[in-house]
Amino acid sequence: MVEKIKVKDHNDIIEITYEDLLKYHGKQMLGGAALAFKIMLMTFPKLCDEVPERGNFSFYSGIGCNGKGIIDATEMVMRVKTYDRLRLDLEYAEDKLGQLAPGGGRYYFEIGYNEKLIKLYLKEGIIPDEFITYSKLAHKCKAENVSMKEEDQERLLVLRKELAKSIMEARPEDLFVVMA
Repeated sequence: MVEKIKVKDHNDIIEITYEDLLKYHGKQMLGGAALAFKIMLMTFPKLCDEVPERGNFSFYSGIGCNGKGIIDATEMVMRVKTYDRLRLDLEYAEDKLGQLAPGGGRYYFEIGYNEKLIKLYLKEGIIPDEFITYSKLAHKCKAENVSMKEEDQERLLVLRKELAKSIMEARPEDLFVVMA
């Protein structure tokens, strides 16, 4: 059975799958899109007793603007950028729990709906060390305005695909710690 997120857009109920998110985002930051998908799958039922409606959400990503897969996925489903309810401030996550992200910040998130707020972070070990190493290399190359070696780019793409696959095969509660 294909997992789907349901969200209300005015009078319409929209069902969105992970594959739908990839059609919107593309195939670059697959793991980020997968993380956001699992966050929404897990938190929507806790935030609202019915199908939640776009425009009533807020979202904070502790990995900031480097989390393009997360940003695109949350925008597609919740429209948090459209309604100016997306926060990407890296400093806010400095004292929070969650593994350090390769581009700065932490894998710490907050998702809100109306007056409710859920805080969560990614469990240690979900993001493999090799993925972190190659992602840091990609950030370094970008900062220095040099191209990554082709074999390094290919390896990073493989690692991104493997990460996304492992996230999508996991239950959300095996990925995240929800804070009280």
